[in-house]
Amino acid sequence: MHISQRSSRLALAVAMALGGATSAPVTVVAQETAASGGGLEEIIVTARKREENLQEVATSVSALGSEEIARRFDVDLQSMSNAAPNVVIDDLQQGPGSPAAISIRGIGTTDVEKSFDPTTGVVVDEVFIGVNSGAMIKALDIVGMEILRGPQGTLFGRNSIAGVINVTRGRPDPEGFGASVRLGYGNYDDQQFDGYVNVPLGDSFAFKLGGAYRAHDGWFYNRTLGKDVGETEYKSISPAFTWRPMENLELYYRFDKSWQDQDANVVLNMAQAPGDPLDPVGTGGQVFCFYYNQCAQGLENPQSGDRYVVLQDGDDPYQSYFDTDMHVANARWDLSDANQVVYVFGLFKTDEQVYQDWDATPLTLYHTDRPAEYEQTSHELRFTHTGERLSYTLGAYYWNSEYNIDLMSYIGFGDFLFGLPAGTVLEVPQSVEQETDSTAVFFEGDWKFNDQWTLTVGGRYTKDEKTSGVVDPIMPELADKGNPGNPFEESWSQFSPKVSLRYTYSDDLMIYGLYSEGFRAGGFSGRPGTYEGAATPYDPETVDNFELGVKSEWLDGTLRLNASLFSMQYKDKQEEQSVPTGQGTGQQTLVLNASEAELNGVEFDFTWQATEMFRLAGNLGFLDASYKKLVDPVTLTDLSDLELRRAPELTATISPTLEWPMLGGDMWVQADFRYIDEQELTFLNSPQSHVDAQNVVDASINWRRDALTVSLWGLNLSEEDAWSQGYDVGTSVTFPGLWTYTATRPPRTYGLRLMMNF
Repeated sequence: MHISQRSSRLALAVAMALGGATSAPVTVVAQETAASGGGLEEIIVTARKREENLQEVATSVSALGSEEIARRFDVDLQSMSNAAPNVVIDDLQQGPGSPAAISIRGIGTTDVEKSFDPTTGVVVDEVFIGVNSGAMIKALDIVGMEILRGPQGTLFGRNSIAGVINVTRGRPDPEGFGASVRLGYGNYDDQQFDGYVNVPLGDSFAFKLGGAYRAHDGWFYNRTLGKDVGETEYKSISPAFTWRPMENLELYYRFDKSWQDQDANVVLNMAQAPGDPLDPVGTGGQVFCFYYNQCAQGLENPQSGDRYVVLQDGDDPYQSYFDTDMHVANARWDLSDANQVVYVFGLFKTDEQVYQDWDATPLTLYHTDRPAEYEQTSHELRFTHTGERLSYTLGAYYWNSEYNIDLMSYIGFGDFLFGLPAGTVLEVPQSVEQETDSTAVFFEGDWKFNDQWTLTVGGRYTKDEKTSGVVDPIMPELADKGNPGNPFEESWSQFSPKVSLRYTYSDDLMIYGLYSEGFRAGGFSGRPGTYEGAATPYDPETVDNFELGVKSEWLDGTLRLNASLFSMQYKDKQEEQSVPTGQGTGQQTLVLNASEAELNGVEFDFTWQATEMFRLAGNLGFLDASYKKLVDPVTLTDLSDLELRRAPELTATISPTLEWPMLGGDMWVQADFRYIDEQELTFLNSPQSHVDAQNVVDASINWRRDALTVSLWGLNLSEEDAWSQGYDVGTSVTFPGLWTYTATRPPRTYGLRLMMNF
C-alpha cells in the first residue's frame, strides 16, 4: 500500500470523525443517568467489575446504554461492531450457531473449532463464553454493552488478549410489574417476536420470563437446485428470578435455552483458472481446475456480480442445528457501604450437528459431518473495597471445559488420490476429545494519593492444564498414547500485570497512561492429520499494550470526546495454518507460535448533543498492523510482508439522530454510516478472498407515543457484497492448494417493527 493512499484515507477518516464520529463505547450494564443543564447523560460502566463513570475509567471502553440499545435494530453482535473503533465482527458461516470472528485492534481468530481459544472475551452477565460458536450473542433483553479494547488480562483473564465485549441482560425487578413485546416482519420473510414479563412476588422476590422467535428464508440462490437456501429458525426461552432475603443480600439466577435450526451454511468456491489475473502466483486452484473443470471462470464473483449464486451438492442442503443451555447464578453481599462480596457461577453447553459442503460444486469433493458437544463451568469469587483514597478488587477463579467432536470427512477426488476409480468417495473418520482446567487469582487496586493523581496496579496469575485425545484409524500410534483414555497433556502458567496512572485535570478532563498485558492460552490442534500434529502442543501468545488516553467533555457537557493512542507488541503469536499431510483428508491444521507483530493506532469516540433535537455521534480508528517476524513452518520462508487478518487500517462511524414531536408523540430518524477499510481474511492473503473497502449504511424511522413504538428499519442498505469469511483448502507456500472458499455478509434487510411496553 502506498503512503499517499494511506495518508489520504487517514485524512478522510479524521475529517469524518471531526464531523461526528463515534458512539459512546462499550460494556455490560452500561447505564445512562440524567444530566443537568441539557448536557449528555452520565454513563455508568462495569468495565472493571464495579460501577464507575465512563469518563473516570483509565482504559479504552465504548458503551451502549439501555436507551441506545432499544433504538438500534441489531440482530446480534455483528451489527453492533459500529459502536466502537478498530472493531470488526463477522459471522464465520462455518457451521451452525453463527460462530463469531471478532477482531479488535487487529487481533482476532478465524477458526470455528472449539479447540481454538478466542482472542476476545464475550462476557454475558459476568460469565465468559469460551468458544466462538455461541459468542455471537443475540440482541435480546440486552440493557447494556461495553467494548473494552486492548488486553484485559488482570480482571478477565485468559483469552481476552484483544479485549472484552461485556453484555448485561435485564434482571427481574421486585419494584413493580413490567412487560414488553416486540413484533417485526421484513424481507426474506423475516419474522421477529420477543418479549418478557416481570412479576414481583412480595417486596423481595421477582420472577421474569422471556422468550423469542426469529426466522427468515434463505439469502442465497443455489443454481444447481434452482432455489434459495440458507433458511434459519431460532427459538429461546429465559426464566429468571431475583431474591433479596436481606437488605444487603441479592441472589440472581437465569436459565437460557435456545434452539437454532438452519440449512447448512453456504460457501462459494473461488478456485481460479491457471493464469487468472486474480491469481498472480499462477498456482492457486490449478489442481482443482485441472481435474474437475470447476474454476471460478464459470461462476459470478459475488463482489462484482450476482453475490448469491452458488453451486452446491445436487441434493437439498442438510438441516443443521445448534442448541444451547446457559445457567447463570450470582450472589451479591454488601458487607458495608464500602465492602462487597460477589460470587458468579456459569454453566454453558452446546449441542450441534451439520453436514457441510465445502467445495460448493455439484460434485461430492469435500464434505463433512460434524456432530459436536461442548460444556464449560466457571466459578468466580471476589471481594471489592471502595474507599475515598483506596479501592481494590481481589478474587479467585476456576474454569473447566470439555469438548468432543466426531468428524466424518467425505473426500471425492477419485482417481486424483490413491489411484482410485473416478467417482469414489472416501470416508475419513476422526474423533477428538479435549478438556481444560484453569485456575487463577487476581488483584486490581486504585490508590488516589491526592485529588488529581490516581495510581492503578493489578495482576493475575493463571495456571492452565489441557488434555487432548484423538481417535483416528490413520494413526495407529494413538492406540498407545494420545487417545481419550490416555490423552496428551500439557500445562502452562502465566502472570499478567497492569499499571496505569490517571491525572484528573478538572471535572471535564482526564488524562491517563496505561501498560497492560494479556495472553491467549496454549493448546493442542483440533484437526490433526499426523501423530506429531496431534501430540505437539503450542504455547500461549502474549500482547504488551502501551496506551495514552484522554477523556473530556466540552461545551457545557454537550460534547464528549475520548481518544487513545496505543502501541502493542504481539509475541509468540499463534498462527493456524492448513498444511498437506499425504494421508487422511490430505491436510491438517497446525497451530504454531510462528510470528511476532506490532500494532500501533489511534482511536476517537465522540458524542455531541448539538441541540435538543439533533445529536451526532461517531468513532474513528486508525491501525498500523504488521508482522515483525513470520516464518513458514514447512519451508522456513520469510512471510513477514503478509498482512494480518481482519486488520483494516481505518474504521469510522458517523451516527446522526434527529428527533422532534409529532402526532402527540416523538418522531426520530437515525442513521449509521460505517466505513471499513480493505482487509485480508486468509493466512496467505489469497487474492480470491481479499475484501475491498466497505461503506455500510443502517437507518431507521421511528415514532413513539406513550408505550407504543413503531419503527421502519433497514440494515446494510448500501448492499455491501464483502466477504465475511475466507479459507484456503490445503494451502501452504510449497503446495498452494486446491481452492479458496468464501462466504458473504448478510444482504440488505429491512422491515417494520412494533414494540409495546406495559
